[in-house]
Amino acid sequence: MKPSRFQVIVEYLLDNLFDIFTILVAGYLVIRHQISPFATSDIAELATWILGVLGLIAVSGLWERNRRLNRIEKLSEESRDLIVRRLSRKARAGDFFLSERSLSDKTFASASTIYLSGITLTRTTREYMYALGQRLVAGANIRIIIVDPTVEAVLEEFVLRSMGDTTPEYWRSRLQTVETVIDAIAKTPGSKGILEVGYLPYTPSFGFVMIDPDEPHGFCFVELYHHKSAEPNPVFELRASDDPYWYSFFRRQYEILWNSCRVKRLPDTAGAG
Repeated sequence: MKPSRFQVIVEYLLDNLFDIFTILVAGYLVIRHQISPFATSDIAELATWILGVLGLIAVSGLWERNRRLNRIEKLSEESRDLIVRRLSRKARAGDFFLSERSLSDKTFASASTIYLSGITLTRTTREYMYALGQRLVAGANIRIIIVDPTVEAVLEEFVLRSMGDTTPEYWRSRLQTVETVIDAIAKTPGSKGILEVGYLPYTPSFGFVMIDPDEPHGFCFVELYHHKSAEPNPVFELRASDDPYWYSFFRRQYEILWNSCRVKRLPDTAGAG
């Protein structure tokens, strides 16, 4: 996991603590001498300061050497653990699942084909409404799968799976809100691409964000749905070039979901403007 900016600053200060202190002491002596030059009677005091600076330099070397050895030891342990996991063909879940949400506008920036799938996709469609609209302007093909709000049995299942006191009408309202957002994306001025919505008649096991799924550089994020929890869903990333077998598996899964859908093509996205 990438260290935070605060962690980077703390590490820098620890690495250079004694160097910074040495520079401050030396700077103090220079400035003091410029303001009030040392007299012959100050030789003993000046010698004490000089010895102090030399001591700081020596301690700085020992401090740096100790921190460097600790880093080497940590890297050695990580390398050993990695080799053991590779040889045993076992991977830690922490190395596989993403530690934070990895989507950004850059995810969609150059995509010519975008496939999305989820239960409601409320957050994804809202946060990336502009980015998706701009891809339509660039002529991209976008497919979005959400659960069919007209299937009462699925909405009732959501009530059983989710936390809190919800109702089928609550979920229907959320899906209708998402439909409004998708419609707004489709009506982006100057759209040249195609936007299709698939309405799934059952609850999916996982969600997808697929970028250029049939290209050698294609990649996808797979989100596993949990039950009655407010914790973030586990997410992992697959690339066509690195994980061809499992990438193809989940690519086929998306197609299976799509073929199960009632499909609606939003006409305003084709040839508008």
